[in-house]
Amino acid sequence: METGRFLIFYQSFDSVLKDIKKKEMSYMSEYGLRSVHMVCILRMKQSEKGMTVTELAKATQKDKALISRTIKELTADGFVTTKTTVEDKSYKKKYYLTEKSERIATDINDDIGEYMSMARTGIPEEDMQKFYEVLSSLTRNISLIAKNED
Repeated sequence: METGRFLIFYQSFDSVLKDIKKKEMSYMSEYGLRSVHMVCILRMKQSEKGMTVTELAKATQKDKALISRTIKELTADGFVTTKTTVEDKSYKKKYYLTEKSERIATDINDDIGEYMSMARTGIPEEDMQKFYEVLSSLTRNISLIAKNED
């Protein structure tokens, strides 16, 4: 019984992930971004107060060293800037999107909104709410199980 549910769960998420990756690849080629760049830009778009590397690592669930390297790349390419002074500690610097990346984030957010709206066709909002609650619980529980098995 549980094996059948697992296969539905696994195959469904595998299929959805493949389709999402295709969509992600279109953004990356259009804007010249890598996957981690896009995730950082979209997370930073949600924060109007700027984000530190630590905050961004936590929000993206990525390794802090990876996010630190990514922020350096995004800064060098003009996607991210900092408003801090030289004497500010580098680990406490807040980073902000530039006008260039704000436009990109807005374009991607608008496109994702349309994409998700089409994906939700025929599904009542209360069902979507419950789906995301259950998905969050499953994600948290599976993560805990995986950590305990390490």
